[in-house]
Amino acid sequence: MTTKKQKPQSSHSNEYLIYARKSTDDADNQKNSIDYQTNECLRYAKNNKLTVADYSVESFCDNGVIKEKHTAYKTADVEVSKDGSFVYRIERPKFKQLIDALMSKQFKGVICLCWDRASRNDQDGIILKNLIKNNVDVRFVQANYDDTSSGALHMDIDGMFAAHYSRVISEKIRGANTKLWAEGKCTYKAPIGYLNQGSDNKPLDPDRAPLVRQIFELYATGGWGLRQLAKWANEQGLTSSPSRRKRTKAETLAGTELEEIPIASRSLNEKSIEKILHNPFYIGKLKIGDEIIDGIHQPLIDTGLFNKVQETLKSRNVKIFYVDKDFFTYRGFVRCVCGRVYSPYEQKGNNYYRCNCLRTCDSTDKNLTEETIDDTVADIMDKIHFTDEELTEIEARAKDELYDTVENKRQFETGTLKKQRQRIMDDLKYLEQNKVTLLRTNVYTIEQLTADHERLENEIKQVEEKLSSQNVSAQEMLDTVISFSELVKDAKIYYKNALDSEKRDMATNVFYELNFKSGSLANYNAKEGYSALLKRHSVNLRAQRENRTLMTEVAGF
Repeated sequence: MTTKKQKPQSSHSNEYLIYARKSTDDADNQKNSIDYQTNECLRYAKNNKLTVADYSVESFCDNGVIKEKHTAYKTADVEVSKDGSFVYRIERPKFKQLIDALMSKQFKGVICLCWDRASRNDQDGIILKNLIKNNVDVRFVQANYDDTSSGALHMDIDGMFAAHYSRVISEKIRGANTKLWAEGKCTYKAPIGYLNQGSDNKPLDPDRAPLVRQIFELYATGGWGLRQLAKWANEQGLTSSPSRRKRTKAETLAGTELEEIPIASRSLNEKSIEKILHNPFYIGKLKIGDEIIDGIHQPLIDTGLFNKVQETLKSRNVKIFYVDKDFFTYRGFVRCVCGRVYSPYEQKGNNYYRCNCLRTCDSTDKNLTEETIDDTVADIMDKIHFTDEELTEIEARAKDELYDTVENKRQFETGTLKKQRQRIMDDLKYLEQNKVTLLRTNVYTIEQLTADHERLENEIKQVEEKLSSQNVSAQEMLDTVISFSELVKDAKIYYKNALDSEKRDMATNVFYELNFKSGSLANYNAKEGYSALLKRHSVNLRAQRENRTLMTEVAGF
């Protein structure tokens, strides 16, 4: 007769774990305190001669005590497996790990303060009852459930009250938020440009608000892109409002308090700028879910400017470039006035562009030849340089108002650069004076501190170089402008004889896009610098038109 070998028992198979959960929805309740729960459970174990396992696993358990922070009421997701059984998705990572350890008999049982510390809802209750059914010793400090029908009834009642208690807390929070929203108060963190001093007090940030307003104004001109604005904002010293980053998953499991995360401001990027430009908070609105409501905070910009920015964002949001498509000089670059893009195609060796216009579009010609676009771009480029008459006028005005304009602009830019330099120097001074504290409190590692120090020193060098360039005289600036004009004087000829790839590079350097209607150019959006040079033709044309109208009226009179 052979005897079956028994598996060796785990060293903790006769010991207990302690599970303590703090509800983030009811943080002020004494019963919700982790320390209170842990002390009560340890006292219970001592009085009942239960051994708490000397067991520690990083991000799970410390000397037999599991501490977890989670919302009071959240219904677990239910899935149906292939065999038709129901599977509950446990949202608490440590609680799930505890269940796995208990079901595999690694420990004899678990000690909790009371039912509602282990169970948040009906699904959690089913899991606890299943543990008990599988002979796992689940103990509660504040209750004793007999193995009788009365004990089962007692358990059901406590489970019902635990779920009810959790629902009440969530209901109160939702009710309080709904009341605040109805009063126009903001329950979330205000965006850059505002200070957070309570739900009913979101005043303008005196340092950041003017710069955020400038971001809207610059983008509304159509001459600035998101990347350019992000670079400009960083040069002006605009950062996010000081805040704590979100805890990592490892930090959450380890029980790291949010207060332990250092408060810091961060530089802006393209996404940050796009988020700012889309946010209705700046016109006095609050976004609650998918609904926009009126807020009581002070608007930073007017609705007209905000709407203009949204139109600009919308018009540029559909620009998509595909690397696997055949090359065409003006792919994604030419649009109809209705906003639809002209799609390129080849026919009999020639390139064409066709637009699938909106139904409401009144453009009569949906097709363009590439030659038509070539001629249009070349004609516009021929307007970049100054004419002989303009050069004569510029030289005549140079000693008077032009020099004054240049000097005013230079003073403004110099003042901005000096403020930027002072901000960087203040940051450097702070790092040098608080080096030891920052390293001891683990806000910085020595590598991070060195890298930040080098970055700030490089930024100072760049600012110093820009300040040096401000010393260029008005005459030198004028000479540069005239030299550039002479350089692009033959731009039309060069463009007409350039390769297709060179044409695209030249066109995209000068324009954001071209808009056609009925086979002819309707308008174009030139980039900064070129926009100023080309805008003078629109001004001159408008002045000529007004003069003709006036002469007609005089002649008629």
